[in-house]
Amino acid sequence: MAKTFKNLIAGEWVAPSTGAYFENRNPADTADLVGRFPDSDRRDVDAAVRSGRRGFALWSRTPAPVRGDVLRRVGDLLVERKEAIAGAMTREMGKVLAETRGDVQEGI
Repeated sequence: MAKTFKNLIAGEWVAPSTGAYFENRNPADTADLVGRFPDSDRRDVDAAVRSGRRGFALWSRTPAPVRGDVLRRVGDLLVERKEAIAGAMTREMGKVLAETRGDVQEGI
């Protein structure tokens, strides 16, 4: 059974305000249901933006060396998980694996 995802807003996984979800299928194999994703509306976007603004204020007060350490760790995780992330992107979007590997590499 495919996973049903929620919105991550203010550090919490929350259902969309609409209560509705849409299915995302692998374009190369439409029998392969990647997952069910929130069909969010303006209320969800507004809540996420408010949360992002609060987070930005906190992040801005974080010393640069600490921010650098966090970003370095994110880069390390992307390197460690590059193949899995690229595979998931290929499954979801239908891009060729070489291209999604490049997309992940750009993020690193």
